[in-house]
Amino acid sequence: MTDRQKPHWAKEMESSPFIKSRFTKEMQQQVLRKANVEKKTGAARHRRSRAPKTAAAVLIVAALGAAGLWLSGDGTSLLPSWPPDAVSSSKPLGERTQYYENGKLLFSVFPDPELKAGRPYGYLFSFQAPFEELRGKSLAIYAEHVHSGYKVTAAAPAAITEPSSGYQGLERFGVANLGLPLSGLWRYTVELDGKRYGDVTLFVPESSWELSPLFKSGSVELRGTAQNIGFIDPGFRAGAPQKAMWHVWGRDDELKGSFSVKAVKQGEERIIDVLSPLTLGGSINGADRTAPSMVTLPEQGRWRLLPYIGDRMLDSIVVDVK
Repeated sequence: MTDRQKPHWAKEMESSPFIKSRFTKEMQQQVLRKANVEKKTGAARHRRSRAPKTAAAVLIVAALGAAGLWLSGDGTSLLPSWPPDAVSSSKPLGERTQYYENGKLLFSVFPDPELKAGRPYGYLFSFQAPFEELRGKSLAIYAEHVHSGYKVTAAAPAAITEPSSGYQGLERFGVANLGLPLSGLWRYTVELDGKRYGDVTLFVPESSWELSPLFKSGSVELRGTAQNIGFIDPGFRAGAPQKAMWHVWGRDDELKGSFSVKAVKQGEERIIDVLSPLTLGGSINGADRTAPSMVTLPEQGRWRLLPYIGDRMLDSIVVDVK
């Protein structure tokens, strides 16, 4: 299969979905030494308490996973083992990064260590099944905010045609640029051929609610993130339509699709649509694409604007409404 024929998610798996490398070789050795110490002293600690052993193991796995180090070059697992009951497959009350079924680990998730609400981040899903059990099946991942029930598509259904690059199975299934609008506990459900395969849960921290800064582009000042997304801030008043000229940066392939904006008020979980999908226009003020619009925010207070191209969140912009 040529690179052009590969599905979009297959190309994403070939490189880390994380923004930058998180772990050096020295840090890798420190983690592995930590795992060895845990193995030698585990029996003594078990007599005192099982909780510290489980917590340490989870931290080691998260560190190895975030660095892409949970398998050696020949496919041999580098992870310390721990009892299946350390991570239950029942519906969680808190974060759970592995999914077990009948005592057998089916998959794990390793999110970007800097994961927060309101910005796009990457994830790695590591599936343990032999590749022949997965080949040809349609894989999809859906995320649901546990408290509010708000749902997003993390990975649209796509056929599994090849193993992860450099691996024998699907140990490095990448989900890139997934932005979640709300903080709190999220459940990520994996489906194979439209049927539930399992789920994991992650706690997504809140992003800063500081007013987004202004930056200069061309002859204008924009509120947002330079070289990503910004708009000429007219100053918002509750319930009053305001003109907003949006400026977007990116490659041509990244800017394909309709542009829309959602919003959430500080302290709430209600997400509203403030700009219906529209087509981006040409370059103005140094931006790659622009779009004029009318935006209405219904209540006074601090709001987080969430601009999207298609289903992909670009970033978030915090504004005040008088």
